[in-house]
Amino acid sequence: MDSLILSLNTTLDLVFRMGSIMFVSLFGIELFMQMGLMTYLKPIGKPVARLANLPSESAVSFLSAIGSMIAAHSMAAQFHADGKLTDRELILTGVLNTVPFHFKEILTFQLPIVLPLLGMRLCLIYIAAFWLTGCLKLGFVIMAGKFTIAGENLTKDAFKSMTCDPHDPNCVPRTPVQLLKDTWNARKKMFIRMITLLSSVTMVIQILMNTGMLTWLETLIVPMTALLNLPAAVVGPLSAYVFSPTVGITYMSNLLNQQVVTDFQAILSLMAGSLLMIPFTRVRRTLPRYTAIFGLKNGSLICAITTTFSMTARILTVFWLLVFF
Repeated sequence: MDSLILSLNTTLDLVFRMGSIMFVSLFGIELFMQMGLMTYLKPIGKPVARLANLPSESAVSFLSAIGSMIAAHSMAAQFHADGKLTDRELILTGVLNTVPFHFKEILTFQLPIVLPLLGMRLCLIYIAAFWLTGCLKLGFVIMAGKFTIAGENLTKDAFKSMTCDPHDPNCVPRTPVQLLKDTWNARKKMFIRMITLLSSVTMVIQILMNTGMLTWLETLIVPMTALLNLPAAVVGPLSAYVFSPTVGITYMSNLLNQQVVTDFQAILSLMAGSLLMIPFTRVRRTLPRYTAIFGLKNGSLICAITTTFSMTARILTVFWLLVFF
């Protein structure tokens, strides 16, 4: 009973926080589109989508990801629901939307947190791992788009202003109140569906976690450190890193300052720890979010693809460290 109550409380807290972000993102971007503001960003986003044979809707979504990945995913899902994106285009757009995150993290995480804690050299390696992930995803989208999409889904330019043409005699400019009503009517069904799916999937994941069914992830840390010949002192930071990278990096920084571990052992431990952290966070947070936005099938597939590239980038980084560091 305690685990059920804990799962319920955690789910309610997460749904409230994520639901609030989804609401602002979904309706905010829709309002911008209703007002025609997205058209000014057309020169930035369209070349990226064009390289992958994706329609302009994908470019709009990609640009939104620079500000909010949730907003971008929500927009792509709505385009799909409106028949403007096929399943394949939706999946590639979903992967493309995650690319800006890996480059934005320099300003929001690596420079303000990783650099002071680990120093310049280790911070650059950490950044390189993130950039490699972004480049792998971008390359996948471009190649998959070129070979699997032939531009068959031709739609109107998504950047075109949705406001009426002043030269049209039937044009009746909308009042701010009408704009808000149109925005609400355009997205209310999708928002309700997203919240419902987010709540149900999150509740299931939390029950699995709180009943101990996912504790097997933690048991992988000790064998991994032994395989890489790392000292036992890194088990603590790695355990913390799986649940919170910031806490894990802070813990590792203390060991570095005390000269308990070397620079090589510290960065290798963190890269190896991310191989456990990535699937753990994807199951705990990303999968419920993606299935809520994209639906169970497409959301699971997008989550699997992005997770695969994140893991691949970390494996390549670990290999580079073992050979060249």
